[in-house]
Amino acid sequence: MTGDETGSFPGGEASAQLVAALECAPMPVGMWDFSSGRLRYLNPAAATLLGFPDGFEVSTRTTTDLCTGTTAAQAPEISAALTGRGRWCGRTELRKFRTGTPIPAVLSVFVTERDDHRRPTLIAAIAGESPIANETAQPLLAALAEADRRCREQQALAELSRLAVTADLDTVLAAATATVTAQLGARCAAVARVAGTGGAALTVLGYQGRGPRPTTVAAGSGSLSGYAAVEAAVVCCPDRARERRFTTADMAARGLRGGIGVPIGHDPIWGVLTVHGARPRRYREHEVAFACAVASVLSAAVGRIEVEERLRHQSLHDPLPGLPNRTLALERLAAALDHAARTGSRVAVLVIDLDNFRHLNARLGHAGGEAALVRLADHLRSAVRPADTVARLGGDEFLILCPAVAGSADATAIAERIAHLDPYPGAAPVTASVGIAVTGTTVAPHELIHLADQAMYRAKAIGPGRYALHHPDTREPNR
Repeated sequence: MTGDETGSFPGGEASAQLVAALECAPMPVGMWDFSSGRLRYLNPAAATLLGFPDGFEVSTRTTTDLCTGTTAAQAPEISAALTGRGRWCGRTELRKFRTGTPIPAVLSVFVTERDDHRRPTLIAAIAGESPIANETAQPLLAALAEADRRCREQQALAELSRLAVTADLDTVLAAATATVTAQLGARCAAVARVAGTGGAALTVLGYQGRGPRPTTVAAGSGSLSGYAAVEAAVVCCPDRARERRFTTADMAARGLRGGIGVPIGHDPIWGVLTVHGARPRRYREHEVAFACAVASVLSAAVGRIEVEERLRHQSLHDPLPGLPNRTLALERLAAALDHAARTGSRVAVLVIDLDNFRHLNARLGHAGGEAALVRLADHLRSAVRPADTVARLGGDEFLILCPAVAGSADATAIAERIAHLDPYPGAAPVTASVGIAVTGTTVAPHELIHLADQAMYRAKAIGPGRYALHHPDTREPNR
């Protein structure tokens, strides 16, 4: 750090040699205006002592930024000594610029310039370590450092907790791994999802730190994460070279020497938060406690997200056959039409009405009719392509959405497969009337369903088990 970076050193060309000497001096040296207190210069040793980062322009700060209450109480005495004798020396306290941590020191303060009336204008100071710092101030500094650590941890947990009640899972996991890595000074941190039973590998969903990022970690005793999940307990590994409880091959391959594994959730375990370091170390109690607190926040976030997903699923699916309902069908249809408009592809919609389901329902009873609907829904799902959506519009009416079809032939092939349904082998089959609408132009979701619905009524008018096509540029007959 040069004199140019830490302020304008007064004195012009004559001070060049002095500046060079002060830049290399091991003792902290500073200069400021007597009347305003504005800082004029800090040498590198002073900037480091006071916590100014490299390149920081100190001339925007005053001595007030570096004073504690102790220094402020001594200010009248120091000012009087400088005005009268031109110097002051004594024990005092300085203040870290960013953290506010007190720094016990001995200051030698003296006047370097005066105005025409002999009033001090420029002041210089040389700081030395206070002889009482180790025996008296160190406990105080340790207590302040501990309070600062707790404050940073609480702020980090508060921010993470805010995300836990508002953000999506990816955002929460990214924040959690970044937070625990920063607070514990770790090499990396990861959140791995337990796959359930069967000994399948855990999937890494969140990661922060040096690469390469793993995609999976071994289950059970194959890794720290797997072992913590199986034990459903916090697992600390001070040094992988001495670890015998689980395999550490993955840690060795990534240059990691130790870590902490903390389960997320319970009954069952949802996943594991792991924190790894590049050197062997014994993790302190407060570090383990912080990792556990982060895991608790993650557990709460996962619970909230799963409830929201469950509620959304319930709101968008029919409770009986488990098919998407009208609302979700419209959402997917709107997305398919938007994609078709961008790509020039076509979208087909099939509206299906069961012809004689009321008779089957009367014969089987309410419970039997519901079971038949479930079987019919399974049959419809088996008749479509993987990308298609089968939805229940209500009662015995269904909808099939076919995105990105080549033409009407794709849709009519599906219609032919579902025209005759057989929910109970040996019983009278259930027939279906199917209306088809295919579009290659811009159309609203409700309008496309309406066109398919009109075609369905035309098919029903012809007779049971028929389908009709509404397609403006096709003249295919009804079947």
